[in-house]
Amino acid sequence: MYMLLMEADLTTLDLSSHQPAARPKTLRSWRAAWLKIHLWLGLALGLFLSIIGVTGSLLVFFHEIDEALNPKLRIVTAPAQGKAAWRPVDEIADAARKAIPVGSQLGFCYWPQRDDEAFLFYYQIKAPGSDGVETRHVFVDPYRAEVTGTRRWYAAGNPFDDAFVAFLFRLHYALLVRGTGDIAVGIIAILAFVSTVTGVVLWWPRNGKWRGAFTWKWPAKSERLNYDIHRLSGVFLLPVAIAVLLSGVYFNLPTQFRTVVELFSPLTNADKLRSAAPDGTPSVSLDDALEIVARRFPDGRVYALVPPQAPDSSVRIHQLFPVGWGIEGRRTIYIDRYKGDVLHVNDPLAGNGDGFVAWQWPLHSGYVFGWPGRIAVFLFGLSWPLIFVTGIIRWRQKRLARDAVALRRI
Repeated sequence: MYMLLMEADLTTLDLSSHQPAARPKTLRSWRAAWLKIHLWLGLALGLFLSIIGVTGSLLVFFHEIDEALNPKLRIVTAPAQGKAAWRPVDEIADAARKAIPVGSQLGFCYWPQRDDEAFLFYYQIKAPGSDGVETRHVFVDPYRAEVTGTRRWYAAGNPFDDAFVAFLFRLHYALLVRGTGDIAVGIIAILAFVSTVTGVVLWWPRNGKWRGAFTWKWPAKSERLNYDIHRLSGVFLLPVAIAVLLSGVYFNLPTQFRTVVELFSPLTNADKLRSAAPDGTPSVSLDDALEIVARRFPDGRVYALVPPQAPDSSVRIHQLFPVGWGIEGRRTIYIDRYKGDVLHVNDPLAGNGDGFVAWQWPLHSGYVFGWPGRIAVFLFGLSWPLIFVTGIIRWRQKRLARDAVALRRI
């Protein structure tokens, strides 16, 4: 939500030009319309976007926050040889399976990015005393293939029973509203994108004085200071805003997002990728699947994996890899669980719709530029409440000024 509530500056228009006389009036009318759209979107969405922004800033570092809060679960003692001393990944996964209830399925797994991190597996169970399902974690020490503990992540009922970081996620993507909250946040992201566009239109220097458009006036009165904070906070973080808002629409409205993308390029439906029919041949081990991926894509490092979820499903491995110029992408590789064939690669460098979709997670998380990118997304999230508050102050200042003029006319 970029509430760039810019004052009309029609004095810079050259009224002596050969333009029709109606042109300045038309510009004023359009500007007034953009300003109203921008203002009311800001007033209506500002509080929600502030909550989404602050939680998003925290979630940029959710692994670090969760590790600081739960060191006994997430941090392990690493030997001197580091990851070279890991037990086989299949042994690590088996340890996790033995620690979860019968009938539960190991799901998404975060891969340790440091030597002293544990494996983190997701799984789901029926919540005791209800028909709901809760999401849980099991952690495994990779050097000993021993479980360091389990915990509830998403509660089936009250979101205040979630783990702290899980609560932040639910507040960020659904505002704690079950069922329709994620849709509402997706719509808010679309409207915030519209607000951003209107803010750019209002900020755009029609007199061609670009230096002034990027300049902070100092020293200045409080009104001008508030104005500059408001507009420059939006301008300097504009590229981040476009990337985060667009990817936010993808995460909250994936079906609709993909439908629009498919108007320009076909997309692969990963849910329809199937492994060969089992014929008594044993499944490819996770270690073998990882070796296949490492041979084909030696430039990448594993970020996450998903074991097969059904007899005909695939092994899914997520890699982070350098693109160049400090940019990092994430590719997803689907491996046939019986033959070991690569069924599909969702590669951001593919130059098609699949590639475009593959960019959305690195952009939204900031991982696209490593630590600088994550810090940029962190600052962008914090800018939302700042822009909201300065926008409210700006609006009040203009209302008070109009009221004062009206009183003088009485």
